[in-house]
Parts: sequence; C-alpha cells; structure tokens
Amino acid sequence: MSMSESERQQDDGRGVAPLSRHGPGHEPPADFSEEDLAFARELESFFSVDEEEIPPYFVQTLLEAEDPRFHPLEPGFEQKTRARVFRQLNLHYRLLPRRPSLAGIVNALPARRALATLTAAILLLMACTVLLTGQSFASGMDILLHGAHSGVMQVVRYPAGVHAPAQADAADQSQPTQMTLLQAEHLLQFPIYLPLDIPNNYSLSSLYLYQSADQTWADGPVLELNYDYSAPGVIPAGTGNIAIREFKPDGNVFQVVERGAAYPLNVDRMGQARAIYIDGQWVRRNRFSHVWVFGERSELIYQRDGIVFWIVGDQRDGITKDVLMNIATSLQTLNLDYALHVTENIYSVTQLNRDSTGLFTGDIIAISSNQNLSDMSIVLAGPDQQQQSSKTAGKSR
Repeated sequence: MSMSESERQQDDGRGVAPLSRHGPGHEPPADFSEEDLAFARELESFFSVDEEEIPPYFVQTLLEAEDPRFHPLEPGFEQKTRARVFRQLNLHYRLLPRRPSLAGIVNALPARRALATLTAAILLLMACTVLLTGQSFASGMDILLHGAHSGVMQVVRYPAGVHAPAQADAADQSQPTQMTLLQAEHLLQFPIYLPLDIPNNYSLSSLYLYQSADQTWADGPVLELNYDYSAPGVIPAGTGNIAIREFKPDGNVFQVVERGAAYPLNVDRMGQARAIYIDGQWVRRNRFSHVWVFGERSELIYQRDGIVFWIVGDQRDGITKDVLMNIATSLQTLNLDYALHVTENIYSVTQLNRDSTGLFTGDIIAISSNQNLSDMSIVLAGPDQQQQSSKTAGKSR
C-alpha cells in the first residue's frame, strides 16, 4: 500500500480519514453537518482533486453546465413529483395543508384562554363584516349627475342606522313666516327657478322655504314648489301632486334607492348623466322594516348651474319620466321685474324651520364632505313615510 493511500485511510478517532490535511484553505464549510463531513471524507479517500484524482466525467459535468440535465431543480419539484406519484397510484393526497378550525384552535388552547380567543375571533368577524358592508355600500354609488356632487346610491336593502332629523318644538312649528319670492331668493343665495312647462290642470298651490335644525346636506335653506291637480269632476288616480325641490348641495349628496330602481338619462362619455330617473320610494312596512314600492312615485334628479332639483310626481297620474324631463328642461330663473309686480297671495313663500311632508317623506340621502367618501352618513331627508294609501299621503301636508 502506498504512502498516500495509507494517509488517506488513517483514522481520526471516529473511523473516518481527516478531511483537511493541507492547511486552513481546505477547511470544510461552516454549515456542513456531521453527515456532510463524513461523506466528504469518504469521497476524499477515493479521489484527490489536488492530485488530479477526480471522479469520472467530472470535467465533462463542469463543462456542460448549460445542459438542462444539470440545471437546479425548480421550486416545488418534490411536491409536484409526490403529487404525480400519488395520482398515478390512485392514492388520496392533500395538496394544501388542512386549515385549522376555530373549534380546534380553542380546544388546543388552555381553558382560561378559550374565552378570550373566542371573543377576539367574534370581534374580528364583526370588523370584517363592517368593512365589507361599507365597501359594498360605497360601491353602490354608480350614477352621477354631470357637473355636480350628486347622484344616487343603489343598495340591496334598506340601510341600517339611518339618522332621523330632529323634531322642532311645537311652538316653533306653529309660527310659520310669510315672505315674498324676492325675500326668499335673498335667503337662498341662488336664483329661484320656475318651470314653464307644467302638465295641464296642474297649478302652483304653495311654496315652502325650510331648513331643519340638523340639516347638513344643503348649503342654506331648501325651496319646495307644490303643484296640485284640479279639474272639474275628475279625481286623480294617484296623489294628484307634483313637487319640485331646489337646493345647493353641501358636499356630496346622494339619494339612496333600491338597486334597479334608478337609471341615468343622457349619459356622457365620462359616465355622468344629465338626469337620473327613480321609480318608486321607501315605505315603512312596520316598526322594524321598510320596503321599496315600485310603480307609484316617479322622480327626476336634475342639475343646472350647481343647483340640484328633485322633481316628483305620480306615475298613476301619467307623470312619467318624459313629463318630468320636460318640466326640468323648462326651468328658468325668476324674472325679478315680473316678481315685483305679482300681488297674488299664491306667490308668497312660507318659511318653516322643519321639513315639509308629502311627496318627499321617506327619502334617504347619503352625505359626505370629501371626495373619497370616508365619512359617509345616512340620514332621512324628511319625515319617515308610513305605509298608507298614496292619496292620503299626498294630502297630508
């Protein structure tokens, strides 16, 4: 046996020849395990790279590094191979680890921590529910008016947590103030619009100027024009009323309607509508629930010069979206010279410190003061609408 072979077969006390015999430059890597060291020593006992005693095809292997056979294995190769083998053998194999259940987590914890863990899980579920509900509610704002921070938000059901407006004191309600159209226009800080095209047999019956104590959705008071149907010997099939609200929105103001009850009219290339038509309204069914009623009330949301108009009629009286659109397009600013010479009492305006009743009861609006709608609040635009006959509701002003 040669000296080199004798040296390679010397034992270091563990039955394996020492790996490093030629100085510190040949120290094994620091992350080598005992098995790696044993394998390296065993390999060195057969082949000495320093003396050019190398394994067969060692040089060819280094020179053929670009050969696909010598490429590193792709991530997940073992899992894919195992899955393929199990599939070929028709054996069941779970690709993904089993997700622990809430009951399993609670059972695995000490008894004193179970209640705290369950409470935390419930709170997390509630937070996720609120977050998802808020996102879905905000995403319902799918119809916008052109040139105004207004439109509609469509929801699946009546929203929870609707804030009702504060009720004024009885003493204040009994003392309305009468004023002229010119005086009302000064309080509004925007010009009053009157329609030139009103359906036959409808005449202006009353004008209201009101601003409730906690009204936050309008910049200043709201003007409401009411028209009543009057024809000898004819009883209207519906309410026999047409009402127009004029106001300047304070921030973003959106009516909340049931999904499918509203659609835009004359949409531009930016997805904004010249007008929005709404079929129906929210009606209180009982103490605990509301329902959307189609086929009775008709409403058009319209905008001009930063002023929003809510125009409402009754479909059973023939007040369709086309009739409402004709009323909207015929709106003209008040002629001051004409108003100065008008002496009829019908053109006096009644100022109230509460919301009016009638066609706008039950309307819900969503309000936000910023563009990202992060502080959205839901309020009633007036008194809640009770489920009753439309004629009775229309006459209870």
